[in-house]
Amino acid sequence: MKTGTFFVRVWRIISILGFLLSLFSSYISYPESVAVRFDEVNRPTQTISRELIFYLATAIFIINNTLLRAVAKLFVRVPVDSLPSFVQERWVAHRSELNEIIANWFSALASAVNTVLALGLFVLSSLNRGDRSMQPYDYAWLLPVTTAIFIAVLVSLPIRLLQKPSEDA
Repeated sequence: MKTGTFFVRVWRIISILGFLLSLFSSYISYPESVAVRFDEVNRPTQTISRELIFYLATAIFIINNTLLRAVAKLFVRVPVDSLPSFVQERWVAHRSELNEIIANWFSALASAVNTVLALGLFVLSSLNRGDRSMQPYDYAWLLPVTTAIFIAVLVSLPIRLLQKPSEDA
């Protein structure tokens, strides 16, 4: 097994476990009405029921993982002549390696969504805890981290496709 494949599989498992842990621990800690929007003095201006958040997060998780896994499995059926020309030139003789790269990329994309969803639930849970006051700098890391995760995953596919296939494949 290649290092990239191993990394993506481990990240996928950790992201699923992290999402489940974050989902259930945040659901337990949420009040009946979860504050999702605050004014400038940290008073809640909009609330949503904790059941709605639970079911929305679960639906996003299931749709994300099912849809991206299905698309990854369907890529194998795409004829080589339907691929972009720069992919055809480099990868026509290495289709199995190309299929592995694409499957790993879709798995990494699903893992990125799982990770961001878990982090979002964690921050929302922290914001609704009554035992401490949250300041904006306590959760300001969320946007740059999620942006970095998505950019890293989205940029990795074109970079990998522009590299030469391995000779031993």
